[in-house]
This record gives sequence, C-alpha cells and structure tokens, in this order.
Amino acid sequence: MIYRNRTSAVLLLLSILALVLAIFFGSWTLLAASITFLSIIIISFKDIPPNEIEVVIKRARKEVHLHEDDEYRFELHIENQGEPLEFLEVFDELPPELEVIEGSNHNVLSLDSREKKVISYRVAVPLRGDYTTRNIRLRARDYFGFFRTETIIENPISLHVLPAQEEMKQGALRPRYPKNRLGNISSKSVGVGTEFFALREYRAGDRMRDINWKATAKNLEPITNDFEGEMSGDVILIVDGFKGSNIGSIRENTFSASVRAAATLSSNILADRNRVGLIVLGERLSWVYPGYGREQYYKILSQLSSLTSGGLWELHEIQGLLQRFFPSRCLLIIISSLTNPKVIETVYDISRRKYNILVVSPSPLSIEQKIGDPISELDEKMYQLKRDHTMNELWKYCPVIDWNSNEPLEVAVEEVGRYLR
Repeated sequence: MIYRNRTSAVLLLLSILALVLAIFFGSWTLLAASITFLSIIIISFKDIPPNEIEVVIKRARKEVHLHEDDEYRFELHIENQGEPLEFLEVFDELPPELEVIEGSNHNVLSLDSREKKVISYRVAVPLRGDYTTRNIRLRARDYFGFFRTETIIENPISLHVLPAQEEMKQGALRPRYPKNRLGNISSKSVGVGTEFFALREYRAGDRMRDINWKATAKNLEPITNDFEGEMSGDVILIVDGFKGSNIGSIRENTFSASVRAAATLSSNILADRNRVGLIVLGERLSWVYPGYGREQYYKILSQLSSLTSGGLWELHEIQGLLQRFFPSRCLLIIISSLTNPKVIETVYDISRRKYNILVVSPSPLSIEQKIGDPISELDEKMYQLKRDHTMNELWKYCPVIDWNSNEPLEVAVEEVGRYLR
C-alpha cells in the first residue's frame, strides 16, 4: 500500500494557491513559484514506488550458539522479484542487548528487477541469554520522499548466548567419596581401570586382552593382569542467585561471576568423568539432575544461559531438595557472594548431613573495582573485615575459595585443590 507524505499535500496546495494568486494579481514571480512546485510534484509522480514491495530476504543461518563477549556477523541476502526500487530502506530490528560494532542494521540501497545484494554487519554479544531478532522493515520511496510503500518481513534468527568460561587443568577438584563407576579417580584397589596393579592366576571369565603373555610363558600357566580401579563421584553445583546478595552493574555483578564459575567448573569436572548436577536459586528454583558427558554439559549451560538476574530464593531453601532428589555423600560446590548472613547457618546444617562441601565466593570488592564504583577506604576496610569473619566461620565446616573475579578461577581453585588433596 502506498502512503502519501503530508509534505506532498502541502506542496500541492501551495502550488495551486500560487497559481491562483499569480493569475489574480498577474504576478510572474508567483507563477514561476507555482510552476516550480508543480514540477517537483510531477517528478515525484514519475518515480512513485510500486504498490507492493516484492523483495525476498534470506538469512545465512536461522540459529546460532555463542558465548558471552563473542561477536557475530549478520548477513541478509536480498533479491528483488518485482519492479525496480530506486530507494529501498532495510531496517533489521535487533534486541537492545546486541551492540552493532561494524556496519549498520539500517541501510538504504537501490535494486533493479531480479537484482541480488548482500547486507552484512557485525554485532557484539556482551550478555548471556536467548535472543531473537524481531522483524525486517522495508520502505520504498521516491526521490523527494513524498510517497512510500512499507512492508514487514518476519524472518527471525535465534541467538543462544552461553556463559563465558575458562580453561582449567583437568582434575582440579574431585569428590572425596567416589562411587563404583568408571572414572578418573584412583581407588587404590583392584577394579576396572588402565593402571597396572598386580599379577594373579587366571580365572574363568577373564578377558583375553588382560592376560600377561610374558608371565604366562614364564610360569607355563595363564597369568592375568589386575588393574587399579578408576572410579567417579557426584558433584552438585549450587549457584546462589538471591537478589539481595547481587552486587554490581547489569553487565558486571556477583551473580554473573557465579554463573561463569559454574560453567567453568561443570566443564572441568565433567571432563574428569564425574557426574555433575546443578541447582540455581534465581527467579525460580531450578535444577539439573546429575549426569555425564557432553549432553549434560549443554543441559547445564542451557540452564545457566537463561538466568539474567537474581530472585527471592535463599540458600537455606535447598535443603529439602537436596535430601529428596540428589545423592548423598557427594561434593557440593556452593557458589555465593556470601553477603547473606544466613549462609554460615545453612552450610553448617548441610555439613551435618555428611555432604562434602566447598564454597567458591566471587569477591564483591573485585566487582566494584572493575566497574569503577567509588568506595571510601574506611568502607572497604569495614566490608573486608566482615567478609574475613564470614570466611573464618565457614572454614570451620568446609574449605572456602575467595575468588577475585578479575583473575583466573584456576589459580584460586588449585590452591584449595592442593589443600584438599
């Protein structure tokens, strides 16, 4: 449908009025003005846009998986299947969280009939989450912008932005109580594994590949290799997303640091062939039951990527969930800023139920320093004293990692890992 700009109506009215006045007063100046206005309108009618914009737009991809702080290049493949378009505006509507850093999502171009063109621009993705582009708006107009034809094309693309994570040395954290499942934790006893343990006499049912042929030839009877058992354990990551404990800006805060720590630790512990589960106290209490492998890793990342802000759930409210749905004698890694005074009481209650506990705490002071919020020296000292007191109390029940989120997590974890070993 063609829309007429109000300016064209005003210009037409002025040209008619100038022509009437020129005839009435016999003024050549008004006559020249009216002829000029009418000429502009006639030129605009000559280049009037078509009633319908027959343009097809395709995207290079329909779905993209990224990590925080990644960049992505959008590509729009445009083909004009109708009349030539001298001025075509193409506006790709984006979510406000995406930042255009190269090119533009608003372009003006000309397209002949059957002509094809490609528009590309690059965006930065600073925050995790699931984003979907909106509509592609098209507007064709004449030289002077008096007439226009508009249409909307629904061609969304989904961006799944996963939390950023670090590379860590495999086996940095291991459960204290492994279970009789194949893994990377040495059990110091005979079992299924790869490390040689001892020789013994052959028994019915032994695998041929376990027979030690050199010892068999020496003793003139079958001798079998025994291997040191390799076991695995259960690890539950608990992300404390209580809204009252979240400190920092929208992009940099303790909750975002906790999510990054959870993504890093889940990748590392799963690579060590342990089972990993997840509990998140966000806007709702959500969890992922313990599991193995790459599929479990993406389940955890998917759960973490959907978290944008904290909620009203507090840490002590997970105790019933732990007892009902999660295995006992597992390693609980609580990731919390420790600003809620109830944390100590909760850790004490959980430790009484024979859980192996480790606390990882992103330092709120490091977040404040990163975003540049001014803090007085006295306030900083008072807060640090309070935080030190909380950590000293927690050390009575479990190890605590005071993590400066501006530095690699691996350094802080390795120090406590050596203590645990």
